[in-house]
This record gives sequence, C-alpha cells and structure tokens, in this order.
Amino acid sequence: MTALTETPNVTERDLGALVKVYGEVTERLKNSHEVLMHEVRRLREQIDEKNRELARRERLSALGVMAAGVAHEIRNPLGGIGLYASLLERDLIDRPKQRDIARKIGAGVEKLEGIVVDVLAFAGGAPPRCAPTRLSDIIDGALSVTEARFSADGACVDVSPEVRDVLWHCDEGKIRRVFVNLLVNALDAASQGAHVRIRPGDALPWSEDDGIELYSVVVEDDGPGISADRLHKVFDPFFTTKDTGTGLGLAIAHGIAESHGGRLTVRNRRSGGAAFTLSLPVATNHVAA
Repeated sequence: MTALTETPNVTERDLGALVKVYGEVTERLKNSHEVLMHEVRRLREQIDEKNRELARRERLSALGVMAAGVAHEIRNPLGGIGLYASLLERDLIDRPKQRDIARKIGAGVEKLEGIVVDVLAFAGGAPPRCAPTRLSDIIDGALSVTEARFSADGACVDVSPEVRDVLWHCDEGKIRRVFVNLLVNALDAASQGAHVRIRPGDALPWSEDDGIELYSVVVEDDGPGISADRLHKVFDPFFTTKDTGTGLGLAIAHGIAESHGGRLTVRNRRSGGAAFTLSLPVATNHVAA
C-alpha cells in the first residue's frame, strides 16, 4: 500500500503570524528605501553645492589672473605719478595753493595704490606661512588697528575669554587682516554705538575633505543684517553696498580662509545683525597648554 502523507494543519494563528512577519519585512524595506532616498537627495545636494563652489572658484581664478595683470600694469605709472607729485609739493613750498593741489594729487595716488594692493591681494600672493599662533595675538593686533575707528563711532567689542588661548595653525599677518576686515565690516553695518562680539562658534570637529581639526570663531554685530537677495553675494569681488570702498575686503578674507584649508561663512542672526564664522585648522589641540 502507498503511505498517505498528512497535510499539516495551518491555523489562523499561523496565518496571522505569517502575515505579521511579511508586514514587518515590508515596513523595514519601506523605511530602508526612505532612508536611502534621503541619503541620495543629500548626496545630490552636496554634489550640486560642490559643483557650484568649483565653478565659483574657476570664475574667481580667471578674474584674479586678469585683475593681477591690470593691477601690475597700473602700478608702474602710478608710482611715477606719485613721485612727481611729491617733487612738485617740495618745489612749491612758496606757493601754498599750488602746493595744496600737488598734495591732493599725492593723496589720490595713495588711495589708488591701496586699491591696487587690494586687487593683488584678491588675486592671490604668496602662500600662507603657517605656524602655531595664539588667537589672542591675532585679535589684539586687529583691535589695535581698528581701535581709533571704534572709539570715533562710540562702538565696543566684546571678546569671549574662551577664544583667547586657542592655537590656530595659520599665517598670523593674513588672519589678522581677515579680522580687521570683519571688524570694519561690522562697524559699517551697525554704525554708531555698534556692539560687536567675538565668540566661539559651533563645534566643527573635522573638515569634510581631509580630516583636519577645525576651530570656529564668530564675529557678530547688532546691525540690520544682510538682505536675503544679497546674502549669497557678500564674498563676491567688487560687490559692495557702501558709498566708498572696492568691495574686495570680504572677498580677500574668504580667499585667505580657503588658502589655509578653512572656511568663512555668513548668516543673519535671529536677534538681528550678521554673524561671520571663521573656521581654521587648530595647532594640535583646541586650547594651548
């Protein structure tokens, strides 16, 4: 006789458990799909941002080469004009009116020379000569340069003690210039009675590209802030909302930060005013011993 194979009984409980397992697996797959889609969107946005930054750097590089060439061509005849103006001023000592005109010519040449220097700085000069530098030395140097301007405007600067002993691996002179530009920009934005603060920024433990440890410092003011349509333009060369100036200060500061392997960003504060965040590589540790 042929043996009969009994079919196991499948109860409703077994079917329910099976359906539940399938449901859980489906839900996990759905969640995994959503996570992957979110990560894909994030990576696409990151790639788009990198592409925009690369295109921006290429434009600025081309502009810098052109600007450097023009600046060098202007500098030579400008030096001659300044020399002749000083000789005229010396020879016209007995004619005050004419001597005053020669002095004005010399002052105009000095102003143009300052613009040429800014253009050359934007175009890029010698690479930074980096060494462990205490942040307090950089800030105090920048404050000494801007002290007269702050006093004249009745403004004040508060420096958080936490940032003073930080050691950055940087070129002290170049980073001091960044702080001078940021302080002057804050004064121009907030004008009379400005309150400017220098404080630690949000933690940035590692840069995305090569794992360099960064420390961030924020320079913020209590002015009106930057309008949304201008916020993305503040680091563009020759962009300015001032009646005077070349619009190169922040562009130079941005370039210096990048040449150090760091970054300079800007945002509007919720309480009003603008906040510039400078992030640079630390020298071995966040805080000096």
